Amino acid sequence: MQIKTKIGVASFFSTLVMLSVTGNANATGLIFSPVGGVINNGGSGYGSLADTYNQNGLASKFVSGVTDFDSYLSLNPTHTYAYAGNEWFSNLGTQSATVTYDLGSVKSIDRLALWNEDASGIGRLNLAYSTDNITFSSLAAGLTPSNNALNSAYSADVFGFATTNARYVRFDASECRQSVFAACAIGEVSFSISTSASSFPNSSIPNTSIVNRATTAVPEPLTIAGTLFGGTAALRIRKRLKVTNKL
Repeated sequence: MQIKTKIGVASFFSTLVMLSVTGNANATGLIFSPVGGVINNGGSGYGSLADTYNQNGLASKFVSGVTDFDSYLSLNPTHTYAYAGNEWFSNLGTQSATVTYDLGSVKSIDRLALWNEDASGIGRLNLAYSTDNITFSSLAAGLTPSNNALNSAYSADVFGFATTNARYVRFDASECRQSVFAACAIGEVSFSISTSASSFPNSSIPNTSIVNRATTAVPEPLTIAGTLFGGTAALRIRKRLKVTNKL
């Protein structure tokens, strides 16, 4: 069963001052970005998959493996809707995509933060994990990320699951929104990792999903991503991407 809760929007001044929150080195729940990733299905697409884990597009940054996960997310860090250099899209005409993220080494993870792209974001998401990139097991299934407002900065969904030892996490995305541009897209991903010896890796506790969402999104000035939207949006982005040899 999916449980949905809300978190309040942090104050404007707190967001300006607190770009990252340093957690206790021995604490659990530190925010961590993948160090690599590959596209398994959906084509090379548009943009770089690296832009979904290098913090490009986030309104405020964190220190991977140091910043406290909950403290950072409580600030409601939004992601720009600008496409160029900030998001990844699968090939035009695809309705699903599969990507695998590499955490660099085996980590004990218990939550995923997903900034679901506003135009072609994931409608349904299954997660699988592996320690060797060969054998994958189910981590969570049937997750439903938020359908974010078009042309507005968007907040993170936080999905919880049983604490699990993993190095590779595979995203099997489907039912992508495709409200304007027919593809699957990802804004940013990160994980909550445990550094505590008392964690319970590969627990038999059933997987659940907890979605924490801020209540508002802050609009941004028009950017290149604005060409994704409007009556001639698809044609315009195809022309732009063709110029850069991505189409």
